[in-house]
Amino acid sequence: MDDFLTGLAGRWDVSLGKQRLIDAPGDKNVWHFTGSVSGSGEKQLSIAGVPTQQGDIIGFSCLVDADRPKAGAFLKDCVKTGIPNWDSERAVAWLSTAKQQVDALYSKEHRPIVSAMFVSEKAHALLRRSGPTSDSTGTYELSVTGGGVAENS
Repeated sequence: MDDFLTGLAGRWDVSLGKQRLIDAPGDKNVWHFTGSVSGSGEKQLSIAGVPTQQGDIIGFSCLVDADRPKAGAFLKDCVKTGIPNWDSERAVAWLSTAKQQVDALYSKEHRPIVSAMFVSEKAHALLRRSGPTSDSTGTYELSVTGGGVAENS
């Protein structure tokens, strides 16, 4: 597990599971790990990742219910990844704009909405908001992929 994701999990009381090999499309197997906040009545908050066999993170996602207290702060913390050459300041600004745009469309259309892509060097991020019903506040998923190994900055 890399330092950034371990630190992120610690700050948000997420217990990350061990890496395990799972089935993937095309009769392939990939390494994967996930962890979430546990407890009765808690709104969803989780972290998942895809490492190489050597443990280097090639992608991760942060998932949080839109109505969870501090959902925005959690996403902001996630987008501050330590990927080499990742522009955290620009990523935070992008997240603020992307979240406003995604929220506006989701409130209007009540269907899954995906933001414009943020690109920094060889890595990129997307913000998705989805939910099962028109009265649901939905869930945010921030996905970050590429760029090499994330490190704690």
